[in-house]
Amino acid sequence: MKEINTNKPMVIFHGEAMLFPAELPADAIEIKPTNDDYHIVADSETTGNHHVIDMVPGTRVFKSGNRMFVRNTEPTSVRCVHPNRHSAIELAPATYEIDRQQEFDHFAQNMRVVRD
Repeated sequence: MKEINTNKPMVIFHGEAMLFPAELPADAIEIKPTNDDYHIVADSETTGNHHVIDMVPGTRVFKSGNRMFVRNTEPTSVRCVHPNRHSAIELAPATYEIDRQQEFDHFAQNMRVVRD
């Protein structure tokens, strides 16, 4: 597993999922994780190879409007359900905002969320 240093601002890319250090908004509410083992942070629309964060003790998921956050007090990992697709990345204890990568469709002349 590759270790991530959160001492400086950076974006962590894991497939179409993006995570970056952030402050948890005051209006954020805790949400129930996908299951006891992990929380899906980027759905796989076709292959079922979701990008997930492991729900180790000390890991909590929040929403604020349409934004999602994870706060972990112990190291955890962002990984794929099918382990051979992307290497797992260790997340140091911190608060991260979770987003999806976007791409520009030159034919439609608009931005869209990256899909697998």
